[in-house]
Amino acid sequence: MWHFLQIKWQSLVFRLLFYFLISLLALAVVLGISFTKRLKPHVQNEILPNVERYIEYLIEDIGLPPDLATAERLAEELPFELRIEGQGIDWSSSPTIRAIGSHDFRPAPPPYSDVYLSHHRRAEYLLIEKQGYRYLFVVDSGFRRGSERRHGALFLFLGLLLLVLYIAIRRMFKPVEAMSRQVRRIGAGDLDQQIEVAGKSELALLAGGINRMSAQIKSMLESKSALLLAISHELRSPITRMRVNLELMDTSEIQQKLIDDLREMESLVATILESEKLNSGHAPLNLSRCDLALLIQEVLQDHPCAERVATRLTPVELEVDQMRIKLLIKNLVDNACHYSSEDEGPIEVSLHAADRMVKVEVLDHGIGIAADEIPRLTEPFYRPDSARQRDTGGYGLGLYLCQLIADAHGGQISIESKPGSGTRVIVSIPLDNS
Repeated sequence: MWHFLQIKWQSLVFRLLFYFLISLLALAVVLGISFTKRLKPHVQNEILPNVERYIEYLIEDIGLPPDLATAERLAEELPFELRIEGQGIDWSSSPTIRAIGSHDFRPAPPPYSDVYLSHHRRAEYLLIEKQGYRYLFVVDSGFRRGSERRHGALFLFLGLLLLVLYIAIRRMFKPVEAMSRQVRRIGAGDLDQQIEVAGKSELALLAGGINRMSAQIKSMLESKSALLLAISHELRSPITRMRVNLELMDTSEIQQKLIDDLREMESLVATILESEKLNSGHAPLNLSRCDLALLIQEVLQDHPCAERVATRLTPVELEVDQMRIKLLIKNLVDNACHYSSEDEGPIEVSLHAADRMVKVEVLDHGIGIAADEIPRLTEPFYRPDSARQRDTGGYGLGLYLCQLIADAHGGQISIESKPGSGTRVIVSIPLDNS
């Protein structure tokens, strides 16, 4: 509950509602105290002056000694309940009226010193003594009920007013919620959605500014991707020509080094093209159902580090893009080979299904990665310091491409590592990703 309130407290609308409720509660307490304090003055200043003389007339009509038949008739005709006690008489017009002795009476203020007042359960009691007889009148509390009705109407009006204000303020701050959602979408890379802007208020203008910013960011990223794709495509032709010309040259150590460099450039260009296609959504997945365990075995069979890999593969049927999943597995195993040695233990590749997820894990016992560098490993062209200090090759695109492939299949990648203790990479893909 406390955690839920902490989360809701971040909402501006929730806080406004909380402040409204506090204000309403404070107002209710103040009015309630005021109403209670005014009950006694109402009886003394409003009820007593109006009914005291009238009660005297009623007592004269009932007579001394009291005529109970007349008293019963008057009680039926008038808005009073009546009780008479004294000299052998104990009569009440209603069985709910308690005995006079059970009430706590106080003298009325002058000039009504012959009248005694009491209050019990929303009723006002007036006591008058005449020649040994005591007359108790339960006064009709119409004035008080009217006051209560006025207070109830006031509370209802205030509640409705606060409700209207809350709805108006919530509507006024609606663009804030939309802007918050849009900023989260921008942070997640979704630049296609736009905030619906209505009116010309400051918030509407701010929402429009966020829409323009989102559109500009999208345009810039698309231009960057288009430029990168165009350059990569254009590089393929001269690289191919250079490689053909080198193949025609006499065999030498320099020639072989140049050919190796060109192969590395070709691999880099191919990786850039593939990653940009996946990142921009221009390359739809070619899905087909297969046994993921067999797919992993195919990758490892032709891998240069196959002898260093130990596998624990559980057969799992899954609909995936086989070519890209093979590329993902190859990149993960490549990284494990580059950042560990044979003396540090085997590279472990495992596959299993649990909780509607298929998990591929690649574990090495190599140099490991610092905790503060792990969140950046899937960024393009990022390489941790430990990788730059060793002659491991690569340009920091392997895990970036793996992340894109996992995302395209509706999955995710998590990385666990400690310096000197190796690295575990876990790829999770939902079983119902199709």
